[in-house]
Amino acid sequence: MTALLRSGTDFSNSGINRCAAADRTRIEHHMKNADQVHANGDGTAMLISTDYPAFEGEVHNGPFLRIALATGPSSRLVQHIDGAALEGVWRRGTLAISPPNAQGFAKAGKTSMIGLALLPDPGEAESPLDLDHITALAGTFQDDGLLVSVITTLRHEAAIHGASTAFFDEGRSLILRRLAELRGARPGRRKSHPLSDLRYAQVLAYVEDRFAYDLSVAQLARVAGMDSSGFTRALRARTGLAPYAWLTERRMERAEALLRSGCSVTQVATMCGYSNPGKFSSAFKGVTGLLPSLWIRAQEDRGTGAR
Repeated sequence: MTALLRSGTDFSNSGINRCAAADRTRIEHHMKNADQVHANGDGTAMLISTDYPAFEGEVHNGPFLRIALATGPSSRLVQHIDGAALEGVWRRGTLAISPPNAQGFAKAGKTSMIGLALLPDPGEAESPLDLDHITALAGTFQDDGLLVSVITTLRHEAAIHGASTAFFDEGRSLILRRLAELRGARPGRRKSHPLSDLRYAQVLAYVEDRFAYDLSVAQLARVAGMDSSGFTRALRARTGLAPYAWLTERRMERAEALLRSGCSVTQVATMCGYSNPGKFSSAFKGVTGLLPSLWIRAQEDRGTGAR
């Protein structure tokens, strides 16, 4: 018999309440540096907006279903929990799911995200979302426009009105219904062989020494000892990105470091291989979501707020 994510949870049961409270505390502690943390009145939902630090370690989920929407640059994610294996690049605008009461291991790079932790509400009708289905969803990145729109909207709603509104509750219910409609991982699907650690390190070192120059796919492929098409497939399998998009992200990482050091936008553009500051600004916004001038201001505001 399939286990269901039921709304008829007995919240008068002190054991269930203790488990839920402990899980909420665990989430809050893990996200202690979050920009925004909102919880609804009965404690069945939490929304977190944060810059997520790199993480590697064991996973011990409580009764909350966890859903995370990546909002920052791509980062690699490895998640092995209770029969669900997820490995790949977590790209902006895609979701990763972690089932309730799951245990395992996870490794994630630094990124920004909107996180939702959901516990079934005793006032709702029974959800058709069963636990086996959640586990299947946890085995693949979800790229769903409706979920992205609803989660993004809930973040804005919570920032203005908090999480204890009818609008927030309706959005929460819509997310659970939508998850029930999605397909999980497809077992047995053939995967391309990713670029090896050694070859990736060689290409990365080559690129980091030559950010100011034009670089072609053929050049990078030669460094890896591969032909251009094979290198493109292997790099995409490892990072989720085509060579040009991957190179742009690496350039923008260097650009962020240079801007933090006090270099001007024009200087940074030149040092990162852009003869036209306007093209650099467009590329920077495409990766970070902000023009360089606004990004600098946001960093300064964040530094002021931390003091």
